[in-house]
Amino acid sequence: MRKYSNSQIEHGEELIAWEINDHLRNIRGFWWYVIAVIAVLALLIFAIRERNFLFAFIIIMFVIIFATHSIRPPVNYRFSIHETGIYSGSRFYPWKDVEEFWIAYEPPAVKTLYLEFGGLRPRMGIHLEDVDPNEARNALTQFIPENSSKTEEPVSDWITRVLKI
Repeated sequence: MRKYSNSQIEHGEELIAWEINDHLRNIRGFWWYVIAVIAVLALLIFAIRERNFLFAFIIIMFVIIFATHSIRPPVNYRFSIHETGIYSGSRFYPWKDVEEFWIAYEPPAVKTLYLEFGGLRPRMGIHLEDVDPNEARNALTQFIPENSSKTEEPVSDWITRVLKI
């Protein structure tokens, strides 16, 4: 039996919930690492030849961040849709902050719910795991509009998925 905090009880009935990872584990082969090392070395050589030490520093920082992110195991957290908003882990987003949603569903590679927020806040992509996309859609359309013109994953997510970064 799941225990709910007082703040979760205050936000009404839970319509649907599932467990997700904070990041997907990409399976990279030997050749992926060979190509990545060659690309990084080529960019570093280019940066040093051009005396662009800021670019070299950015490349090194990217490699460090990427390596630490890849080593860290994924953390599971709960995503839930309530009558008054959405919980992502322990963070609550009321419906007034969410402008729209769409679902990119092309199994087995892409099964993602996207939420657009107003202002300068970035969109949020939530992996649907084994959740029926129609069930998530029915729960969300009660409170926020679906952008039916968007059915594909954003280009940035596609590049991340294809390059396995």
